[in-house]
Amino acid sequence: MALNSPLLLPAILLGVILLARLLRARRFDVLVHAASHAAWVPVAVGCGAVLLTAWIWGGLRAPAVVHDEAAYLLQGALFARGRWTLPSPGEFAAFTQPAVLVTPVLAPKMPVGHALLLAPGIAIGLPGLVPVLLVGAAAALIFAIARRIWGTGIATLTVVLWLTQAGQSRWRASYFSENTTAAAWLAGWWCLLRWRDHRRSGWLIALAVVTGWGAITRPLTMLAFAVPVGAVVLHDLIRLRQWRPLAVAATAGTLVLMLLPIQNVAVLGSWRRSPLTLYTRQYLPFDRMGFGVDSTAPELALPPDIQAAMQGFVARHREHQPAALPRILGDRLGHAGTVAFTGWRKSLLVAGLLGLLLLGASGWFAVASLLALYLAHLLYAHEAHWTLYYYEATPVLALVVALGLDRLLRIAVGPGNSSRWVSIAAAAGILLLASDDFGYSRRFRAADQLPFRRLELAANDAGSHLLVFIRYGPEHDSHVSLVRNVADPARARLITAYDRGAGANRRVAALFPDRTPYIWDEVSHQLLRGS
Repeated sequence: MALNSPLLLPAILLGVILLARLLRARRFDVLVHAASHAAWVPVAVGCGAVLLTAWIWGGLRAPAVVHDEAAYLLQGALFARGRWTLPSPGEFAAFTQPAVLVTPVLAPKMPVGHALLLAPGIAIGLPGLVPVLLVGAAAALIFAIARRIWGTGIATLTVVLWLTQAGQSRWRASYFSENTTAAAWLAGWWCLLRWRDHRRSGWLIALAVVTGWGAITRPLTMLAFAVPVGAVVLHDLIRLRQWRPLAVAATAGTLVLMLLPIQNVAVLGSWRRSPLTLYTRQYLPFDRMGFGVDSTAPELALPPDIQAAMQGFVARHREHQPAALPRILGDRLGHAGTVAFTGWRKSLLVAGLLGLLLLGASGWFAVASLLALYLAHLLYAHEAHWTLYYYEATPVLALVVALGLDRLLRIAVGPGNSSRWVSIAAAAGILLLASDDFGYSRRFRAADQLPFRRLELAANDAGSHLLVFIRYGPEHDSHVSLVRNVADPARARLITAYDRGAGANRRVAALFPDRTPYIWDEVSHQLLRGS
């Protein structure tokens, strides 16, 4: 039976059930019960997620692939050097980089939350360290939250289903900021649970800080998180009449949010002007929340490869009209569902539908958060297949499927039998099923990184202190740019710029008289001497 067969999962689960009925597994259940409250178990789960993600990524020094990843790495590298900006490079058009201001200063457009977390790993030469640690923290929190509410069996199933969701490995093994906000969502939920358990104001303050940090990373995403959480917190505080903890927590969260106006002042000299707003005005006036296309002309021209990437975005904004919102929401949810239940995962669809009937109050709170995230993003036009914007909600889908699958296992095992260990064994079977997917994800990430690896190897052979002009081929992927600014131009081994012709290249080369100029030909994968 092929690994991608939808019949393979039922076959494995049938084997688990038969084993349960044969052995009854009483001693094993004692061991599971002993570990069901141990603090080390979520830590072990997190460590496993870290190792798996690092393996899929190919290590902790993987190059950034997509435009936003590269901008976050640049921002984190600046923070690691204690800087907010660099001076605008001369001939700045040659150094145009998506999501990065190149005039009046050189600085990424992003809010600061994610890059501040990346900075320590970048400082020690392991830029992928913090992203994989964030994945590990998310996995540990998924297990801890699900164990706290639904028990060890469902917690195990939930975290395994989350780790094996189709298409999500590429988001985890990346520098995207959703890794930060996903961890923030889960940490916030854990703080909320602990606060409701003990009513200690420290947990409420921690919730506010986590929410604030997410807001200085991805504001819209954290707004969707804050609406259902805030409703619960306000309901409890009104009932308990505890206003002082609310005031302290609000102050703590506000202090975190103050990093955004501080960024504005540090980058552009005014708390009212943000790098994001300026970048949008300079290059992408249409790329705003709302409906339709803003026809305002950009102040600066994008290079041809980036212009090509923007054409699809313009079309999506043009189609993004209030009357089309039901269809748009349906397309986004439908695409997410198709991806989640592809291949052998089709067998999990029945479990997912059953799980919706078993959610309870806590489960419906999680589903409300998922829906809030989708509804919030209806304010923004994007391709339906770009499921990254909803990555924070992927644990909710895993939980729904886990609840349904656990119930099916309980029915199959029969009354009088403990099914907790059966759910754990089923999770092991799902990991076995997904092993081929993990290998595919590793190969996929390696293929993504290949253009950067080729350039790096060629530059290493050519020497050090290079200035390389990038000459793209006709088949160039417009969502990937080899032109990337560096946080320390004086010491960087390699500086890249656009190949804009001999005259323009000579002007750029004159800015770096101590560097050897080359041209990187993307078609032949060769470094050619000269500018």
